[in-house]
Amino acid sequence: MIPRVSYSMGEKGLHRASPEANLLLLLGFLVAVLACPGILVKLGALALVFILATLSGERLRAFLRRIRFVLIFAAFLFVAQAISIREGETLFSIGVAITDQGLLFGAQMALRFLVILSSSMLFVMVTDPDRFAHSLIRLGIPYRYGFILVLALRFVPFFRQELKTVREAQQVRGVSPSVRNFSSLRRAIRYTFLPVLVSGLTRVDSIAISMKGRCFGLHPKRTVSQESHWGRMDWIVVGLLLLLIGSTVIARRYTWL
Repeated sequence: MIPRVSYSMGEKGLHRASPEANLLLLLGFLVAVLACPGILVKLGALALVFILATLSGERLRAFLRRIRFVLIFAAFLFVAQAISIREGETLFSIGVAITDQGLLFGAQMALRFLVILSSSMLFVMVTDPDRFAHSLIRLGIPYRYGFILVLALRFVPFFRQELKTVREAQQVRGVSPSVRNFSSLRRAIRYTFLPVLVSGLTRVDSIAISMKGRCFGLHPKRTVSQESHWGRMDWIVVGLLLLLIGSTVIARRYTWL
């Protein structure tokens, strides 16, 4: 049920935008859902995420499958808010009173969670980690920290693949480390967590030796193999950002939005 999200190569939609523009758009989504008191702007932001994912070459069904855990947890948030908030007019009862304010707050919470997580996943899917690190370096961040960011993003699919490999090896040997009690938890840690941890530390040691052999960090500045230039798609993304900000300003003036 854990969402499997990583960078996907492509030449459509947001893939053509620079990492800086995609980051600004992500911040625009966050501002829109956190600053707006109503739900219409949140619904529009969620629809925009799905549209951008489709235009970026991701099939809608595949994108929904990627965020299925987010959808399930958002539904749980909606139900929890609806049955816990008692203010407002009672609409119906299912053992507990369901009010209009409970449904409204539940919808706001669920939409806020959906937009934040889905837009963040879309950002990861369309933004090349190497280009993103180079963009941060151009903004003045030391390249050592940019390289740490690249390593962190690269290690997410690595650990996922290692976990899959370990589980397949366990199934071949007839080991099923399911977690049901404390002893099974200790067994799962022994047969799953430790092999993945040792494999990760081995990879880290190899990368450290490679970096040392190439004298990483010797010079205060470094060159990049691929420059990122501001293009037409970046201005389109800026237009979407202004649309989100403008909708937020209007929604704060007219609270029913």
